[in-house]
Amino acid sequence: MKQLFTIAIIFLSICGCTVNKSTKSINPYSGGAVGCGNFIVYKLSEDKASYLSVRLDVGAIELVEFQAYVIGKADVVQVLRKKFAGAIDASLCNDVMPDKPEKLIEEEATAGILEVRVDKEELEKAKIKEGYRVRLTLKKMVFENQTVDYLVIDDVYVGWLPG
Repeated sequence: MKQLFTIAIIFLSICGCTVNKSTKSINPYSGGAVGCGNFIVYKLSEDKASYLSVRLDVGAIELVEFQAYVIGKADVVQVLRKKFAGAIDASLCNDVMPDKPEKLIEEEATAGILEVRVDKEELEKAKIKEGYRVRLTLKKMVFENQTVDYLVIDDVYVGWLPG
């Protein structure tokens, strides 16, 4: 076992592999997901003090079973990262707004891929203006101070308005 470890260290030093420490590559969004509006999805952190939000302008596109967007090139989609001084989940998709904690960070994604999946039954609901379920996959989402390599937001209900 010791020899295998030594060989691995020698190989890594020979190949010149380096780690870029200037950009953190993490996925801190392991909390719940919330959806509302025509198409707004929030993916919360475990402590509910930060989230990623995805807004898709479904009025400007034809919603289909699968679509992919390049962030920074598609003006129908916006991905934001926000962090607050306390839990923010009670303020999301709520028509009765409690006092919000102080916002500490707000960054827009500058690069990445967003994949949107809607199954056939859910598409039929969307066509008649009912709420429907979506699945989002975010890949290599780059923010100023953070990169989210891969994140799946599964089975989120959108297409409804609070009130």
